[in-house]
Amino acid sequence: MVLHLGGQDVPLAQMGPDFIILKQALHQTQGPASGSITLTVDGIAEEIPVDFPEGIPAGQRRVSLTEVGLAVAA
Repeated sequence: MVLHLGGQDVPLAQMGPDFIILKQALHQTQGPASGSITLTVDGIAEEIPVDFPEGIPAGQRRVSLTEVGLAVAA
């Protein structure tokens, strides 16, 4: 699994329904942003668009996210 965010690819250790765990924490805080996750299972890749409404704090591996397809309009 790989997170594509702001031109960089960030390896993921785990993904849940509303969070991800980065293999390594970011060195700099990432503000609120959108990105995508490539999930490959049995050789089939799927791109999942995601939002990080609270951003990604530096030094933190567990990060909350919202899957774009599940986001509720305010």
